[in-house]
Amino acid sequence: MLEAVEARFGALRAVSPVEMLSDNGSAYTARDTRTFARQLGLKPCFTPVRSPQSNGISEASIHTLKRDYVRVSP
Repeated sequence: MLEAVEARFGALRAVSPVEMLSDNGSAYTARDTRTFARQLGLKPCFTPVRSPQSNGISEASIHTLKRDYVRVSP
C-alpha cells in the first residue's frame, strides 16, 4: 500500500481520502492493515459478503493498483 501511495501521490499520504476497495479477505480486514491504510490517507471499503460480482470488482481494483503503481523487481 505504501509503495502504491508513494507512486501515485509522490508522498507518504494521499492528498485527500481515497477509498480502497477490497473483498473481505483476512489480509484486508485485519486491524493493522486497516489502521495502516488510514494512516496513508486511504479509506478501507469492503464488498458485500458472498457477492462474486463485487469481489471481482475489488480484485480488479487491487490488480490495477499493483499494475500501475507498484514496481515488481525481477
